[in-house]
Amino acid sequence: MSDSNPEFTDIFAITSTMGCGSSMDSFDEPKTVVVFGATGLLGGSVARALLNDPFKFRVRCVTRRTNSDKARELAELGAVIVNANLDDTKSLEKALVNADAMFLTTHFWEEKNKQKEIVQGLNAIDAAVSCGVSHIIFNGSENVKKIIGRDCSHLDSKFSIEEYIREVGESPTQDEDKALGLNYTILRLPFWYENFYTVFKPYKLKYGVYALALPMEDGILDCMAVEDVGECVYDILCKPKLFYGKTLGLCADRLSMTNIVDTFNKHFDTMKFKDPKIKIRDYENFKFAGSKDLAAMFEFYRDGTSVVRDIKVTKKLNSRTKSLDKWLDENKDYVEGAIREDEEDAQT
Repeated sequence: MSDSNPEFTDIFAITSTMGCGSSMDSFDEPKTVVVFGATGLLGGSVARALLNDPFKFRVRCVTRRTNSDKARELAELGAVIVNANLDDTKSLEKALVNADAMFLTTHFWEEKNKQKEIVQGLNAIDAAVSCGVSHIIFNGSENVKKIIGRDCSHLDSKFSIEEYIREVGESPTQDEDKALGLNYTILRLPFWYENFYTVFKPYKLKYGVYALALPMEDGILDCMAVEDVGECVYDILCKPKLFYGKTLGLCADRLSMTNIVDTFNKHFDTMKFKDPKIKIRDYENFKFAGSKDLAAMFEFYRDGTSVVRDIKVTKKLNSRTKSLDKWLDENKDYVEGAIREDEEDAQT
């Protein structure tokens, strides 16, 4: 795990005094950015950050559910809501026509199908290339299987899409506006704080006592708020040429399970949190779909030797990134609400 990334030292030395308004890239008129997954946590973060600056960005939010509450909320903020499906290349091309940039995140967990996620990612890339999109930002991952020797489908799928993006990016181009055959930036994200009120919310051990069940053993967990990723993407899109062909590992905090438990106990007066010290080998035998993939993910996080998440680069992109302590100060009601909801469900 790295606290700094030498690859970006010169970039940020050049731009250390530059805000988005001082960008090397011109904004004679707003750029059109197509955001996939905009009704989810990650895409929603990106969409909202861009919508905050309508003088620089027009935002198209891609969804299959244009009448959902989240889609309507984005529309009220100024987004154009577009119906498209990652399985349907024609619908993707319609969504991407005349777009300047695309933020792409793909989804494994909806169908838990690695190959389908890969194909969907390739469909979006092909559609973007066909439509002449100038810049693609993709939520990618390392090749976890190669690193730890075991399958981690929801991360390995993203690495396969990364490989395809690089292959296209290195192809010859006659377009003088493109540094590569495809201008791209890869983001590699850490564990999200928001997981604490969704997938990995604390569970009840006994009255007033709750477990934070992450099988990190003695490892250190890189993490950040997914809401802070949006501002990082905003900054990249303000000066995109600096980031063409780059891979950025983002991170706001680096914590042991002891740190995490202590931080939770600091913020909750009526609840006590503990680390049940679950082992990875036990976690993978849990009887829920995806337990083996999640166990492999935590093994990858725990070992950390090939995980590069850079706090300094992240702070340069978004100086307001939050520590877990700050995030809990602002969001503990969401965590408590998720816990109470589980307890109510258990009583019915």
